[in-house]
Amino acid sequence: MSKFIFNCQKGYEEYMADEIRLNDLNPLEIKSGYVLAKSSGNVKFKSKNFCFPHFCMIDPVLIEGTSVNALSNEIAEKFFNSIRNKNIDSKWPFLTLCNPDLNGLGKRESAVRNQTMVYLKRIAGRISALANNKLPAEQGVRDGLMLYFEDFNKVYLATDFVWFGQKRVADDEAAPSRSFLKIEEAYKLMELEPREGQKVCDLGAAPGGWSYSAAVRNAKVTAIDNGELKLGAKNNPNITRLAEDAFKYEPASSYDWLFCDMAEQPNQVIKLIEKWIMNRWCRYFIVNLKFGRVRPVELLEILTDKSSIIKKRCLKLQVKHLFHDREEMTVMGRLE
Repeated sequence: MSKFIFNCQKGYEEYMADEIRLNDLNPLEIKSGYVLAKSSGNVKFKSKNFCFPHFCMIDPVLIEGTSVNALSNEIAEKFFNSIRNKNIDSKWPFLTLCNPDLNGLGKRESAVRNQTMVYLKRIAGRISALANNKLPAEQGVRDGLMLYFEDFNKVYLATDFVWFGQKRVADDEAAPSRSFLKIEEAYKLMELEPREGQKVCDLGAAPGGWSYSAAVRNAKVTAIDNGELKLGAKNNPNITRLAEDAFKYEPASSYDWLFCDMAEQPNQVIKLIEKWIMNRWCRYFIVNLKFGRVRPVELLEILTDKSSIIKKRCLKLQVKHLFHDREEMTVMGRLE
């Protein structure tokens, strides 16, 4: 039996537990910011297969101690024993996460991390010098050291973990809305973004955060919305606004990209995207689905079912609860 700690945004633990069950894992404990789960068989992680988790610690070990020195010493020893027979000659990740509910835990985290590096330098100087506190270059399963601080005296340690790709991105003062952050993050997960001269259709565009993100890359954007665009999207030479209903709009020719971030019922938005896919009106798409009164796991089942038009037509499909998402999930696809 293997155990796992799945980490997510605070407040979305129950949704994550539902998704974990959907993937044939059994949640054991649901706490603020994480779910402890088990599996009776081997789990092969593909980072694109999960929506709500941001990280997953594989076979975590609980370390307990009442002082920084006690915790740090045991962490360093356990990590060193796990790698002593490995040939490490490149940067390896040393990442730490904290229980979001405990004030002051960040100081404990920092002190333990620093003291752990002191101990590692003594017993494995060359390896300690290769430690890196930055996120990996690519999402997926990684070897390294990950710590989760449940409280001041309890730390979970894992030397294998999964990063699912969500990360904070930089804002832009000219962006018309916070939604700009979501699509900028989505580009990084897709490892793809609009290029100069490509055609983008943004359904329900106002106030224009997503349209603006494509326009600054010199893509040509058609923004469909009866509402006005604002700030950097307004009067932008790369954006043409059409005052039309996004659900009724039918393009005369195809686009490279389809964007859609509307506060509408998610099942209606899914039907809209299916229409675009069936008519081959786009090659890539980024779509936000608001949960509303629909359980997120139901949307995941619809999107990932083998009979789903979206699933069948996509070469690559990702459904993620982004770092910058709230009561929504972001669907990203590359069509055949």
